[in-house]
Amino acid sequence: MFEKDNQNCKGGVDLRKDVLVTEVALRDGSHVVAHQFTIDQVKNMTGKLSAAGVPYIEVSHGDGLGSSSLQYGFSKVNDIELVEAAVQAAGESVISVLLIPGIGTIDQLREAAQVGAKMARIATHVTEADVSKQHLEAAKHLGMEAIGFLMMSHMASPEKLLEQAILMESYGADAVYVVDSAGSFCPKT
Repeated sequence: MFEKDNQNCKGGVDLRKDVLVTEVALRDGSHVVAHQFTIDQVKNMTGKLSAAGVPYIEVSHGDGLGSSSLQYGFSKVNDIELVEAAVQAAGESVISVLLIPGIGTIDQLREAAQVGAKMARIATHVTEADVSKQHLEAAKHLGMEAIGFLMMSHMASPEKLLEQAILMESYGADAVYVVDSAGSFCPKT
């Protein structure tokens, strides 16, 4: 796969490790269509993504479970119905959901797990990981892969990022994503 001298890049990162993709077009991409995805669209896209070998496919309102509202925009179809449709078409792919504590609830997380979602990404502001505790613990209790998701990472120092990631890990997160929500880490041109 890699030539011997390319097995490690500068900084000691092992390039032989697998890269796992979480495709978020059926969640984040719903912003583009004003949260109007239909069941048929979700089934069709999920089936194609699964056939292409995408391991994780995230499905929900653009702002996560429970976000269909006047404040965030009303969905055409209830999140749980979309998750269930995706699970039906997922083949070997794992269906994931996003939940922001204070918007989505543990009951909604439970409903998503009941219809077959196997991964939950619990998202907080980069300095507020403490609000993810009950949601990460609930995801683990439900048998889901639990992912911490620190948004707006440009607003904290590397030390603060590490502190918050360690908190999420202590709550049961299997992994923690550090997300540049504002594009601040893009190379300057």
